[in-house]
Amino acid sequence: MEKVIQEIAKAINTQYKKIIIGISGHGASGKTTFANKLIEHLDESDVNYLNTDPYIMGSKIRKYTTIDYEYQNENHQFKMTACHPAAHQIDALERDINMMREGLDFYSIETSYVESTLMSSQNKVNIVEGMSVAFIDPNIIDLNIYLYTDGETELLRRGIRDVSERGTDLQYLKQSHRQRRIQYEIFMHPYHQNFDVVIKNSNKGYHLEKNKL
Repeated sequence: MEKVIQEIAKAINTQYKKIIIGISGHGASGKTTFANKLIEHLDESDVNYLNTDPYIMGSKIRKYTTIDYEYQNENHQFKMTACHPAAHQIDALERDINMMREGLDFYSIETSYVESTLMSSQNKVNIVEGMSVAFIDPNIIDLNIYLYTDGETELLRRGIRDVSERGTDLQYLKQSHRQRRIQYEIFMHPYHQNFDVVIKNSNKGYHLEKNKL
């Protein structure tokens, strides 16, 4: 993974014009870790980092939104997860990314879990990271990077992160994992075709499936 990050950082550092980088993938795919490691290889004072979690409709709303879908010839019904494009405020995110492109200052959305920060027009590098990036117009991003993992690795990582850091009930996590994963396969994974770099990232290692740097 380090080799890929270094290659991307080198491509960014050799550019003089403003660049917008999109990093996406499902929950626990490693996208935030990837973004943080990439920033370490850049001039951090020249980087805007926009986390897109605030553009996702909250679970308190989504739990009342039940959707029907078919997977492997079986009918399913479950609450809408963040793997569905309708769970994201796409118009708002595209507006803010276009503000970056136009060289306009703005503050990111403040929530209970993330502070508002200035997206400075003076910074050359703009990193937009989160699930929502998968569903926006790929043409407004200069370099798109997508990470995903297998279902077993995802559940293991969620068990560590969501239970210990977010207070999620472990039993509920296990029960909902199958439907979350199915929704990912149906509604989100097909969008990986729009990305320049695609990385399958698991606890066993990583595989660079696509590289159009």
